[in-house]
Amino acid sequence: MDLNSNSLSRAEIGAAGERAAAQHLADRGYTIMERNLRIGDDEADIVALAPGGAVAIVEVKTRRGPWNPEERVDAVKQGNLVRLAATLHERPEFHDRMFQFDVVAVSVEAEGTITVMHWPHAFDASGSPW
Repeated sequence: MDLNSNSLSRAEIGAAGERAAAQHLADRGYTIMERNLRIGDDEADIVALAPGGAVAIVEVKTRRGPWNPEERVDAVKQGNLVRLAATLHERPEFHDRMFQFDVVAVSVEAEGTITVMHWPHAFDASGSPW
């Protein structure tokens, strides 16, 4: 896919960003378990096993050009991800696991260059009933 093209749809840019984020995480020792996991109304872009053994619930934000991704994962989205993690935690395979919430930002520059930034433990579940 030519990321240099301005004719790409938001969905195509988003899919390319999620692929880049998954590769970035894998290159850093994460094991990708699920992509685009939906449970009820909640969705995680990536669920991965982090190098330390925690289950990482990862939100991926992709945009063209420069931007401030840390401003894009608001309290509502954080709450949805925490709720999804609480549901996963009820499953037997996740009972003994810690969870962490990561954010990966992908910027697609005009010439097609991709920049990936990763914030492990970007937020926690404080303030939630979980």
